[in-house]
Amino acid sequence: MSDIVVIIFILFIAYFIGAIPFGVIVGKVWRGVDIRSYGSGGSGATNVLRTLGPKAGSLVLAGDIAKGASITLVARYMLDEEPWLVAAAGTIVVIGHMFPVYIKFKGGKGVATGLGALAVISPPAALIALIGVVIAGVTKYVSLGSILGSSLSLGSLVVFSAFELWGHDRWYLLFAVPVPFLILWSHHANIDRLVRGDESKLENEPVPRRAQKTP
Repeated sequence: MSDIVVIIFILFIAYFIGAIPFGVIVGKVWRGVDIRSYGSGGSGATNVLRTLGPKAGSLVLAGDIAKGASITLVARYMLDEEPWLVAAAGTIVVIGHMFPVYIKFKGGKGVATGLGALAVISPPAALIALIGVVIAGVTKYVSLGSILGSSLSLGSLVVFSAFELWGHDRWYLLFAVPVPFLILWSHHANIDRLVRGDESKLENEPVPRRAQKTP
């Protein structure tokens, strides 16, 4: 198999695996509902947690993280650890998660999938992302923790990559530059609500948008 075929294959599967909507799947299997009809209307782990509980939410979170980590690992070991391909695959898997073909291109916010990819690309930056978990735990604003954790960790990756610190490669900027902008864009409504002071906290009860089960 030629290198170009391997590259096309990896980038192809990066999108389609990233696009797997674990939140929608778990909602239908777990309770027979379309999770997008409840709470925030999102398909991510936070809305699943609020609507179906911590077990279902944890399952979705693990699945979304695994998508990002698995694809970047495949990219790393299939083509002699080409750093540009690892970074590109990580970015595309996040794009797949945010714009999934399976559910009309309306997906999640990319934080968990991005964290999975980041853990492979740069473990030190992934550790910095855990600051967001602390922020979310203290403030009960998951969106605030996601925004700050992603910004701090990916900002650190920009520095690590640009100066090639601790084995980082400049090609990692292919992940470090676009992904934070994608994540911030996906949170624009949350940012507006945070500024207005009416963002939902984690302990808030979800309000069904359409209180019905899927057929």
